Amino acid sequence: MNVRRTRVAVIGAGAAGLAAARSLHERHIDFLLLEARDRAGGRAHTLPSWDGSFPIELGAEFIHGLARPTRAIMREIGEEMIPTVSRSDDMWEVADRVLGRVDIGGRDQSVASFLDSPATQFSAEERNLTSWIVEGFDAALLDDASVIGIAKEWRSGVNDSSHRPANGYAPIVAHLAQLAGDALLLDTRVTHVEWSSQGVAVGAVSSGEPLRIEARRAIVTLPVGVLRAEPALFSPALPERKRKAIDALAMGPVLKVMLEFRSEFWEPQTSFLRAPEAPMRAVWTRLPQRVPLLGAWSGGGAVQRVHERYTDPVHAALDTAAALFPSIDVRAQLRNAYFHDWQADPFARGAYSYLRVGGGDARAGLAEPLDDVLFFAGEAASTDDAGTVAGALATGYESARSIAK
Repeated sequence: MNVRRTRVAVIGAGAAGLAAARSLHERHIDFLLLEARDRAGGRAHTLPSWDGSFPIELGAEFIHGLARPTRAIMREIGEEMIPTVSRSDDMWEVADRVLGRVDIGGRDQSVASFLDSPATQFSAEERNLTSWIVEGFDAALLDDASVIGIAKEWRSGVNDSSHRPANGYAPIVAHLAQLAGDALLLDTRVTHVEWSSQGVAVGAVSSGEPLRIEARRAIVTLPVGVLRAEPALFSPALPERKRKAIDALAMGPVLKVMLEFRSEFWEPQTSFLRAPEAPMRAVWTRLPQRVPLLGAWSGGGAVQRVHERYTDPVHAALDTAAALFPSIDVRAQLRNAYFHDWQADPFARGAYSYLRVGGGDARAGLAEPLDDVLFFAGEAASTDDAGTVAGALATGYESARSIAK
């Protein structure tokens, strides 16, 4: 068995792991960055269009709110950011009004219970639009998600603006991966983590061969869905307080299909279309970029409803496009269709996290280090920008800073 020694083992080369590696590199702290996939980026996964003229995002696509870490990297590498959907639509105002009535200091309950409570007396439109946004934007299950958690997020400002990198997330991922250099080990799946106050020993399979990494500390950036699904990964088992924090978070299910067409057959001003009666709940273009690409999206409980009708999400997306543009033969216009099942991906187990009922400060609990040896980072551990690339980057930086201290 190959044995390697380092000061810090970083598990996972998504945004959080890449940020941690960058920070360790800048502080001249020796590290190894372990990634199970054959690429870096995690849930940020960009493909080129057929002619390479625009990006196709199978995972992360948007920049929400201030997102300072994301914007800082983009300035550094000279990448542009373009605005996307405006919040002037009535549905956002409805959600603001409804979620503004949540008593964040009161008793927690599910979003579904809050919306259906006789005490709230919301109209059918208010319930439907808020449900659509919580499922679509937060990818949350209405009967499982904490209404206090959703309301706090809504009031944090993370939803106030939306942009996207003009060339997708690929340049950001490539830049951070380049900084990691030879310390980035792809196709390296971690099988167990032995830890004590003296250090960690990480067992892995790297390119089919067993590998043991001995380190003083480890930064764990695995998605919370993986942490929930693989509790036996750690030896000894994580303490109860850490398990409770992990169990209080859930990974939201998402279906996202990208449809590449031969032409832009939609109106020039089309940017975002809500399709509450269609198989997929929302469709968007890359406006103001003029490219023949539509994204089709369903999140939360809507995902199960799609699975009940379709074996292939691409067909659901095409039926949605056909319903929105009835005068167009969308299948004849289709050039390529792209889809990645993040729920079935063993290295993701979902799209991004939401707080479950009674979860409280679970995100802070997830981020709390153990014995100054195990550190945790990722979008689920962010208390400021949860669910976003910016949140993942920030927690990766913070974990490295804590180790440097």
